[in-house]
Amino acid sequence: MTKLGLVDPLATVRVCGAMIEELAGFGLSVSTCSNLEALNTARTSARGSPVSPYFDGAVTQLTADRCLWLKATDGSGAIMGLQAFRLDEVTTSLADWGISYFIGVYMRRQELMVPSHPAPPEGSIAERLHGRLVYHGELWLNPAVKNRRAFERFSRLGLMLCLVKWNPDAIWGLASHQMASHGHVGRIGYCHLERGFQRWLWKSDGIDPVEYLAVAERENLEQMVAEEIATITGSRPDTPRSPP
Repeated sequence: MTKLGLVDPLATVRVCGAMIEELAGFGLSVSTCSNLEALNTARTSARGSPVSPYFDGAVTQLTADRCLWLKATDGSGAIMGLQAFRLDEVTTSLADWGISYFIGVYMRRQELMVPSHPAPPEGSIAERLHGRLVYHGELWLNPAVKNRRAFERFSRLGLMLCLVKWNPDAIWGLASHQMASHGHVGRIGYCHLERGFQRWLWKSDGIDPVEYLAVAERENLEQMVAEEIATITGSRPDTPRSPP
């Protein structure tokens, strides 16, 4: 059963505020939106290509209450960073739900995706993930942003805002081999990384033949809050306790 509230809502809000202030120190202003058409416009303007099918309003029935995306802009208003999140209620498991959903949205956009395996490798964490699951995609920071910490702060701010907005059972995303092997997944804040969640025989351009699964469960997100607030206040983090 989904927990009704956050372990420490005040700390979570303070952490979000501190991340926003730090990004402002890097010259980045962050805004949020739930409009998919606006997301596609921003992505096309910044990167010259449309959003993935997971956030394409033409092929997915994603309502505004199940969508959140972040934009980072510089002092001139130029888009320097993007990321998007979607909430799905998964009643079976991510392992069972994921592959059929992915193939379906790509087919509706007339893109062929054929898996080489019908399910993730046995023992995948995806076999036990269910409930309120948030998918994290469209993550991009302009290479012109030279401060490496900006990527960490921007991506983690997204995770924290999802925790506030939806209190999900888990947040998950897909990573390429390059992203997984260079430590980016850990810097984002994901605690679990496994190879082979999606394995493709035929795939669209830009997708790795073998994709990694990155996961942060609710307890991991609450621990991130405790760690971050301890850094802000200079105190030792208390052990989070679940609300009654």
